[in-house]
Amino acid sequence: MKIRLVLIATLFAFTFESFTQVPGYREDTSIPTFDINFLTIRSSDQSKTEFKFLKTAKSDFLEAFPNPDKDEDFYFEIGEVMARLIAYETSEFYFLEGKLSGLRLQDSKFSIGNGKSFIKVGDHYSLVEKIFPSYKKEFDKDFILIPISNGDIISDESISIVFDLATGKIIDIIV
Repeated sequence: MKIRLVLIATLFAFTFESFTQVPGYREDTSIPTFDINFLTIRSSDQSKTEFKFLKTAKSDFLEAFPNPDKDEDFYFEIGEVMARLIAYETSEFYFLEGKLSGLRLQDSKFSIGNGKSFIKVGDHYSLVEKIFPSYKKEFDKDFILIPISNGDIISDESISIVFDLATGKIIDIIV
């Protein structure tokens, strides 16, 4: 009888753990991070159209989202190279050497997430917890910085989520 109870308890623990795991969330790094390999971007209008942040070529991106409002060169000062800006309304996507390297969302046309949970401009900042459970909001600040990693390597960059202090609504997402 005891063996059965132990077996049931063990099975329950493994099942519960698999339900509570958040894709991309890394607690095993020196600080909790979000693994950028899990960052997924999708259209808020067409939830079936989504792609991985790190693996997106400009041609694939434009195939999924044709007819941008802007598609122009810009000088990327940090790398001292020419890059490409593609924008839809106020959602901006930056491509370096033909690959997506950054984004800034200021409207709800696109969402970011881990493939399971997503956030977009206009959502309440508390939804960040579904993607990054250990974020800490400082109540006098109007932004959340989510540390990112690429596998085991922690980046000095982060996902920035800016929100309105009065309403708690996200107004800007920067990667």
